[in-house]
Amino acid sequence: MRKTLLLVVLALPNCLAFATSVALAQHQTPTFVCLAPAEHVCQFTVRTGASPMSFALRSGERKELTGITSGSDKYCVCDPGPVTPDCTAPQMGHWCLGFWADVVPGLNPPR
Repeated sequence: MRKTLLLVVLALPNCLAFATSVALAQHQTPTFVCLAPAEHVCQFTVRTGASPMSFALRSGERKELTGITSGSDKYCVCDPGPVTPDCTAPQMGHWCLGFWADVVPGLNPPR
């Protein structure tokens, strides 16, 4: 009985710390980054429950977006663009992610 109680007392702070870190990660503002080569411009579209958001970022630029729900909202990125409905490159020499990815807390796309 004492061992069980001691284990519970020792494990409880670790469980609470883990739960807190998970909750903080879920509320972290998603940041979008253009990982294209220098002089390129990435075109992003984020599908949200309200309406799609589209924006452009130069190579290496980052943008934080509020009002995005990690896990349920999706995004596509293309270089140079435009973003197509199926998230595939519109022509030769263009690049797109190839699928609508889940928005995650932190960097999108993840490195």
